Amino acid sequence: MGLFKDAPPRVHPEYTQMRFMTAGSPSWWKQNRHKVLAVAGLLAGFWLAGHHPAPTPTACTPATTSTVAR
Repeated sequence: MGLFKDAPPRVHPEYTQMRFMTAGSPSWWKQNRHKVLAVAGLLAGFWLAGHHPAPTPTACTPATTSTVAR
């Protein structure tokens, strides 16, 4: 509705040619990042699980004691 009742509403000339932009397709990274991160996490997990710390020597030999009578 116009400002006055006798003036009919009219379309603004700058807004008649408005077009909505369509969204572009997502990049390869956005489509596949969950797959890449899942594989990287699995590989890191297998790598960490396969690296055990070096075993500590468990063979304890008793100290030699001399039985010298005094």
